[in-house]
Amino acid sequence: MSVVGLMLGLAIAYFVHGSLEEFPTDEQLDKVRRVAAACAAALVLVEVALWSLLRRLGRGTAPPRRSVGGAPPPAA
Repeated sequence: MSVVGLMLGLAIAYFVHGSLEEFPTDEQLDKVRRVAAACAAALVLVEVALWSLLRRLGRGTAPPRRSVGGAPPPAA
């Protein structure tokens, strides 16, 4: 998830700073912003999917909770 987060940060920086040309035209800047926004949106979706998957996997591995009296949990 940290790699995707880093890539997202780079996409946002590219969106803000635009083309790496010395004197870009407005059309070139518009293209760069569209591509950077699309990349950022895709990376946000990947980040949300990874977070959701991590939460689902975490639920199955948690130890069973004990009741207040210390009795074992009821059998399923």
